[in-house]
Amino acid sequence: MGAVRALGRQLKAGGIEIVTLESTSDYWRIWFFVLEACGLAVQLVNASQAKNLPGRPKTDKLDAQWLARLTELGLLRASFVPPKPIRDLRDYTRMRTRLVQERTRCWQRLEKLLEA
Repeated sequence: MGAVRALGRQLKAGGIEIVTLESTSDYWRIWFFVLEACGLAVQLVNASQAKNLPGRPKTDKLDAQWLARLTELGLLRASFVPPKPIRDLRDYTRMRTRLVQERTRCWQRLEKLLEA
């Protein structure tokens, strides 16, 4: 995570205002959250939306330049990422759900042991 923070500081020092990330699996999350914490405006775009535009290059380096150009031109529509307070609430809710499920499993195991 330190390397991502260092990148965020470097981008900020270089005058970069917005960063565009493709939403591939869950790999975008760490980049999004850390770069956002560095004070950058981070835009998440659907990978299929960006791929559907004509002229997309095939290599990663050219692809990154392509996304930067599309971002400059405002041709990419950002996906919704909830603000930090909402993300935190969702995390707490998921954790509570997991804990309740684990408690239920423990009770069921205990009942099974007592019945045996």
